[in-house]
Formats: sequence, structure tokens, C-alpha cells
Amino acid sequence: MAETVHADTDRAEPRRRPDAEAYWRSGLTHAEATRRERAETWREETQSPWEASPPGLVVWLLWRALYKGFQPVWLILSLLAAGWFGGQWLIGRGDLDPPVPAESASGRLSVMIASAVPAGLDPRAFWEDRLDAALDGDRRRRADIDRFRAWAALGPDLIGRDRLALEHLAGDGDAAALDAQLRAGPPWERQTLMDRALAERMVAGRSAGLEPPELVLAPERLRQRYDRALFLWSIADTSAEAFFRGRARGEFEMRSLPGLVAENAAGDTRLYGGVRHFVIQACAHRAAAFEGCDAAIIPDAPADTLSFALAAIEAGLVQLQVSPSVAMSGAEILQAAGRAGRLREDFRTALAADLARMLSSDEALTALGATGLRADIAFAAPDQTALLLRGQIDTRTLDGAVALSQMLSDIAAIRAQTSPAVAVRLLDGLAGPDDVRRLRGLVDMAADRALAVRELLGEAALTAAEPVMLEPVVESADQDRLKRNAMLALISAAVVVLLTLVRLWTPRRIRLGARTNLADAWMSRLTLGRKT
Repeated sequence: MAETVHADTDRAEPRRRPDAEAYWRSGLTHAEATRRERAETWREETQSPWEASPPGLVVWLLWRALYKGFQPVWLILSLLAAGWFGGQWLIGRGDLDPPVPAESASGRLSVMIASAVPAGLDPRAFWEDRLDAALDGDRRRRADIDRFRAWAALGPDLIGRDRLALEHLAGDGDAAALDAQLRAGPPWERQTLMDRALAERMVAGRSAGLEPPELVLAPERLRQRYDRALFLWSIADTSAEAFFRGRARGEFEMRSLPGLVAENAAGDTRLYGGVRHFVIQACAHRAAAFEGCDAAIIPDAPADTLSFALAAIEAGLVQLQVSPSVAMSGAEILQAAGRAGRLREDFRTALAADLARMLSSDEALTALGATGLRADIAFAAPDQTALLLRGQIDTRTLDGAVALSQMLSDIAAIRAQTSPAVAVRLLDGLAGPDDVRRLRGLVDMAADRALAVRELLGEAALTAAEPVMLEPVVESADQDRLKRNAMLALISAAVVVLLTLVRLWTPRRIRLGARTNLADAWMSRLTLGRKT
């Protein structure tokens, strides 16, 4: 008799759910294994959403929206808040407004230079006359090479770049006819050709070793005069550079460099360096307080409050809101300009008043006395004395520290873009410390032409530079609040991204043993109901 097979004998055994011990053996902690077992049990006991009551289903949907959508909504709201507050902050600062193109200021300067040529005089003849005057130099007929180079670099602006380019392209031909032919074509093609022609002349000047390369535009006789005068001038310039760069010690007579000292300057025009100027003025102010002030190596000098304050900054005694090297560099140029007769009396008065509010002579004298050095020893060893003086007086929080620091920073930048001697000469004629900011704007535009531009245009040169040097943005309390809120919103968004990355990096078996998974399982069973 055939064996009868019943259907229920082939039915598969129900799959057994792992218990807490099995989860623990898979790498979870005891607490995680217990939570996962309990969550799985509750999920098995929970009925389907299709079987749940309407109120329970609504509550469950709200819970799931909160559970799954909290982080995405948090991220979106944080980014929206950051964009809103950041946009309001930028609008308040004006950073979203279209900037004034830099070409407008430089273009206006070029127009002012070209229009400064005297009426009825050929621009090339005027330019060559200025070069001759620079080589004629001072009363002792010493060539002023700094001035000569500045005027040489100004040649294309004076003569006209289009004229120079057309003369180069036409050669022995008619430049006017060539210009008419080029103007008949596309403007951009003409401009490209003109720019290339002038650039070829400058390349030729550089290849010939001319400094500046614009000397290629000058006649041969001027270049020969320049070569003959360059040797004697370079001797004095080397000494000046060595002193200002700290490679030479002792004293430097500024009259040895042609053009550095103003013609009407009176008094001592020697430079000794920051510490030595400081010691000289300390002895001039209170000789009885220091031993060694009567030593022969210390020059006699009248007491000068401005010179004393600048010497204190130059020696590194005073802390300002810029680095010591920047403050010392700017103070050194101011000290040299004062001795060279390049500072107007109203400039000196305003600067002395600003420094007096921040630094008193008594403080500086006390700082020197605290070193315990004799005056002659401090004068003979300036480097060692500077180490003892450095940073003794902190003025960073005083009124006027920001303006003084900005002025010294501007002067140091002018010095770095030109040279120490040219920076001293550029300070000539400034009405007050506020003009230093405009002077830096002029140097940013004119670069090596700045000395000639100042001579040619006078005060108008500073006016042309005003759009370049924008005033610092001063933020109001509302702008500070907007900026702070934008930063907090960005930090909030970063926290969400970090939490998301942590979740993605966490293995799934660990996430299933988390408290959030247990809470979700419990809430689902509570709202959807248990299976019957």
C-alpha cells in the first residue's frame, strides 16, 4: 500500500528570532543586545497600519514624520537662516553693491597727467626737459636718479600711449594715415594692435637692461647722461640702502644722497637708528637722570617731543595694533622725513599731538631707566638695548592707537613698494596724517611713477587716488548681530551634517540596538495597537 504524505508534514518550521544572547555574540554590548531583542519583540507584536484605528494611525504618522524628518528639516532651516542673516549682513556692509571699477581711478589719473602738460608745448619735449632737469640735479649738480627714473616711467602717460604705438608701427611712414586706416576697422582690433606695439617697445627696453624700460623711448643723449651719472649716485644709494635695511650701523648723512633732503632744510640731517635716536632724546630731555649722557659719542641735540616719540616706536618700545616690524619701519621713515625737512609744520603738529595722547615722555624715560644701562652703553650697543626695551609700553587699547597703527602701516607699505628714500620724499607736502592713506592709494596706482606724479600734479595727485583706498567698514550693532546669527546657523547646519555622517558610518546592527530604535518600536506598538 502506497504511503500517504500529509500536507502538514512538509510545512517548514517557523523561523526562530534571535534572542539577546545571540545579539551579544554578534558584537553588541549586553545593553544593546537587550534593547534590540525588546525592539524586535515589540515590532512583531505591532499590527499593520492598515489594521490600526484612524486616531492611532494619525498619531503614528505624526510620530514617523518627526522621527524621520527631524534632521532634514533642521538642516534646511539652518541653511535658510544662514542665507537670510548672511545676506542681510552683506547688504548692510555694501559688499553686494557693484564695486567701482579700479580703471576709473587709474584712467582719471592718466587723463590728469596728460592734461598737465603746459599748453603749446609738445609732450615729448616737456618729458625730455624733465629728464634733463633730474640729471642736472641739486645745487651741487649731482644727478637725482630717483627723480629721473620716476619721470622716465611717466613717459608713456605724458607723451600718449597711442602716439607711441603709432610711431612704432608706422616707422618712417605717416602715423596719422596709419591711425586713420586702423580706425576704419574694428575698435578692438586697433586697440589690440596698439597694446602689442607698446609692449614690444617695453620688452626691447628690458632686453637692453634699461631701468626703467621706458628709457627706450628717450633719446640716446639722455641715456648716455644717465649712464655717466649712475655710478656716483649708486655709491650714495648703496650706503642709504645699507643703513635703512639694518646692514650698516653708525650714522647716515642724508645729504649724501641727492634729492633726499629738502633744499630749505636746516639743522642736523644725520640718522642714527631708533635706539640711538631714543638715547639722544632721553639725554636731551633729562640728562641728569642717566649716567653717561655727557659721553662724547652721544651727539648734542635739542629736546624734541615728536622725535622722542617716533624714536620710542622705532626702537620697539611701544606696542601698537600692527606688528613691531611694521610700526618700526613706518616710524623710521617719519623720523627721516622730519630730519630731511619733508614734513610740513601742520603735519608735525598734528602728529605730535596724536603721539602725546598715547605716549608721555615720562613713560619713555622710565622704560629706559628700567634697563639699568648707562646712556653711553645703550648708545654703543643698540641691538642689545632694543631687546631690553621691546614692548615695554602697551598702547594698543588707547584712543588713537588704531589711527596711528594704520598710518604707520601705510607708510611701511609705501616704503616696501618704492624705496626708503622715495618714501621719505613722498611725504613732502602732506597736510596731515590723514593724507598718508591717500598717498598709499596713489602709490598703489602709480608705483614707480609716484614721485613724478606728485611733482607734476601736486595735491591733485592725492585726490585722484581717493577711490582706490576705501575707508574701513565700521559695522553697527545690528550688523554684528546679523553676522553672529549667520555664524550660529552655519554651525547648526554643520552639526546636522556631522550627525548624519556619524549615522552613516555606524554599522546597521549597532543602530538597531540604539535607544532611538527602541523608542520607535514602543511608539509604533502604542499607536498602531497590538496584534490580537
